[in-house]
Amino acid sequence: MSDWFAPRSNNYLTWLGLTFLAVLGLCVSNATHGAEESTPSDTVSIGIVADNKPYSFFEGRTTSGFSADVLKEIEANSGIQFEFRAGNWPELYEAFLAGQLDAIDSISYREDQTDRILFTEPYHIRQTYLMQDSGRPIGDIKSLADLEDLRVGVVEDVYYRDLLVGSGIDVRTYDSIPSLVRALAFGWVDVIVGPRLSMKYQANIAGLYFLSIVGAAPLGPQSQEDLRIGVRKDNPELFRRIQLGLGAIPESRKAELLQRWREFGGTSISESLKFKLSDSEQLFISQLGPVRVGLMGDYAPFSFKAGGKLQGLSVDVLNRLSDLTGLQVIPVSGTWSELFPMLQDGTIDVLGNMSLTEKRQAFTQFTAPYYIIPNVAFTRDGGLDFKGLNSLSGYTVGITSDIYYQDEVLRIVGANTKVFDSQEAMFQALEHDRVDVVLAALPNGNFWVQELRIPGVRIAGELVFEDHPGEDLRFGVRASLAPLADILNQALAAISPMEMRTIEDRWLGASKATESRGMAELRLSPEEQAWLDQRNRSVSYCIDNDWMPLEGLDSSGNHVGLSAEAFRLFSESSNIRFELVKTDSWPESLEAVEERRCDMLALAMKTPDRTRFLNFTTPYLQVPNIILGRIEAPFIENVGDLRDKRVGLVKGYAFAELLQYRYPGLKLVEVENETEGMKLLQDNELAGYVTTLATASYHMQELGLADVKVIGRIPADWSLSVATRSDQPTLLGIMQKLVDSLTPEERSSLESYWRDIKIEQSVDYRLVWQLVGIAVIGAALMFYWNRKLNRLNRQLASANDALARLSVTDDLTQLGNRSYFDREFRKSFQWCQRNRDGFAVAMVDADLFKSINDTYGHEAGDHCLKTLADTMRRHFRRETDRLSRFGGEEFVIFTTYQDRKEIIERLDRFRNAIADCSTVFGGQEINLTVSIGLATGIPEPSDSPASFLRLADQALYCAKQNGRNRLEVRAIKE
Repeated sequence: MSDWFAPRSNNYLTWLGLTFLAVLGLCVSNATHGAEESTPSDTVSIGIVADNKPYSFFEGRTTSGFSADVLKEIEANSGIQFEFRAGNWPELYEAFLAGQLDAIDSISYREDQTDRILFTEPYHIRQTYLMQDSGRPIGDIKSLADLEDLRVGVVEDVYYRDLLVGSGIDVRTYDSIPSLVRALAFGWVDVIVGPRLSMKYQANIAGLYFLSIVGAAPLGPQSQEDLRIGVRKDNPELFRRIQLGLGAIPESRKAELLQRWREFGGTSISESLKFKLSDSEQLFISQLGPVRVGLMGDYAPFSFKAGGKLQGLSVDVLNRLSDLTGLQVIPVSGTWSELFPMLQDGTIDVLGNMSLTEKRQAFTQFTAPYYIIPNVAFTRDGGLDFKGLNSLSGYTVGITSDIYYQDEVLRIVGANTKVFDSQEAMFQALEHDRVDVVLAALPNGNFWVQELRIPGVRIAGELVFEDHPGEDLRFGVRASLAPLADILNQALAAISPMEMRTIEDRWLGASKATESRGMAELRLSPEEQAWLDQRNRSVSYCIDNDWMPLEGLDSSGNHVGLSAEAFRLFSESSNIRFELVKTDSWPESLEAVEERRCDMLALAMKTPDRTRFLNFTTPYLQVPNIILGRIEAPFIENVGDLRDKRVGLVKGYAFAELLQYRYPGLKLVEVENETEGMKLLQDNELAGYVTTLATASYHMQELGLADVKVIGRIPADWSLSVATRSDQPTLLGIMQKLVDSLTPEERSSLESYWRDIKIEQSVDYRLVWQLVGIAVIGAALMFYWNRKLNRLNRQLASANDALARLSVTDDLTQLGNRSYFDREFRKSFQWCQRNRDGFAVAMVDADLFKSINDTYGHEAGDHCLKTLADTMRRHFRRETDRLSRFGGEEFVIFTTYQDRKEIIERLDRFRNAIADCSTVFGGQEINLTVSIGLATGIPEPSDSPASFLRLADQALYCAKQNGRNRLEVRAIKE
């Protein structure tokens, strides 16, 4: 046995050694081969759809989305490194089949392609749905036959396209889901087919909330789309590794990734969006005080007024930023043409709906966009084939003033462009065929088309600019408050995707959303009902006794005024008894609610100090804030013009606190009530008195104050709410629901209550008889005094005339001043508008005037301005000619005309007269020239004075650019 074993053992060892070496060599060979084919350092090119949110998209160079997250999980599990190649589906599919890509993402299994493609197991299965425009419902779709009379949109080369075409359906193909969604929004197709999540996601981010999912697509077995990864059949090893990497992803992980994109916009569910300002930022906010934020009142659904209340998506975003940062906000409502100059001159601090342009960056700090919406061309012309601005040649095009693309439109469309001060006026012009096309953001335009019920409007196409994907809504902050822009940016980033979606869902239903606002049925929670039952459904409140017609007490001590009417409505809808706690003054009412002797204030404005002890509902009333002065007082541009002067305000009123923040130079004088303030103003002990337009009208009539007038407007309205004690949050919830339950009709009725209120004066007959007796005695003295009174009256009239002239006259040139311009410009414009006469506005500017001041001195400059004014008076002496010094070396001439050529010739003669005649000052000869910009036209009902002035200013700019000492003319219309 041993003999036999020995030789076999030697042979066996030899064989074993050779086998070991062979296996070792094979392993090395395989390892080397594997390293060549696919090691962790290998990159695999994979096609991924670039604009397929939320499945796959690109942010800069970063790939994002659910599918991208799945691919990143495969990378981690397999050691493969994907090189993402972006494109639309048709391009990617063609490149993949041509061998230019190793793999392709989001491909669905197709039996006819299995000879060329290896398909992984599906990592996601999604149902295919139909989407419609809610304004053009397609009805109930149960089978493919129901689609035969419709234009159906699909993505090019999608797997179910052949099924639709084979069924005789009119199929329109588009290169991506975003293009598909826009085609539906613009009315180019009647219905689209695609994945529910993708279509809804794209509609939401584009602001197309009127598009809705109507139901599952009737595609039978093909109604479910399976997302897989495809690999060419000649690379089975790559396919194996991708399949293994995919299989290693737990189903729970895929579900988490999907939920992350479906519900949270990509933010990790476990992420905590904590927001905290630094100590220096908190100090900045506290020292800043309330900021005035301009919000357009005609920009639905982003910001607009309804039922006297400013509301919309931008307003809600602003309120959320205020909550996060502690910033105190005073909303200022107006049109864009009003608000934009106010941001430039610092009258407001922030503008809420503003797009970024290079020109605006010179005076504005911008936040990141909080919403981006597409701009489109609305038209009633069925023949317009819109392919960009160049295709609008020969069409009259409407835009709103100072929109970020205004310069581009004027450059390309030219004189056929009409600029409007409001969107409503622009769409009214479209309705009455005064313009052929209007350019507007899609949700805004849809709102006005529905609101004005304009027939036959269609969307001709999308307005796209290379540097603007759409209208980017941002907060624009005046440059001197740059740190505020950074703080708002941080707060915007802290608003969670879910919060933002909630805000968007609330408002981006355009007119439908606005119709339902303010009509919420009152539904109190069990907790709120229990709270009321514990108090026998009785709640106490305090008011301001002397703030009529908003609120006050009548002769019997009963609560009357607007807030009394509001509380009557609240009581009727809730069966709550509201019991008045009487006080002697407004400061005492504030003290009573702070000491918890009453539960709330019926009508109060939110201020930083009051939030210590009060909670506030949303405002249910907004009233303009004004400044009164004596009849001889000049009009003021802003509150700062009253610096170092005594300005009255009722003690404890909200604007006392806010004005002290903003205008520390004012000498605020607190009075006990409105009556005292008015009398102090009448007695000339105050230079101004701050109050509301409503209460001013009431008291001026009641007290017979003929020598008091409105001299200015504070750029912030009184936003009046119900204020509840802060230690009873349940009460706040109840009152908020009552405020929300007010219908639009009730809100309108409340607003008209103060606008239309009449003053009824009772007759005291005892006083009448006393006066008769006095009259008999006085008759004997009448003759004596009559002559003296006549003389005094003549002197007084002469003095009043002189004061009136001084208040509207420029001291240096004796032409009209800015107050004169403000008073006469609109009157002259409206006269032309009514009588269909030509209106001409000329902006006149002295050329290189600074060099005159620098060379000869400011006295010489003043002398030149007087000479210019004298020459202007000689050339414009007609009854309708109006001349004013606009500021510095700039003047405005405005007048009516019958012959446009004649007004141009008069201006040219005036310009030549200035250039031909030098003036002498201090023995030195000074030459002066002027540049003139002229705007002419016959004002239409939709036009505004500001549009003429703006066009004249643009013409003046051209005159300066083209060499000065020239007249440039622009016509709005003839």
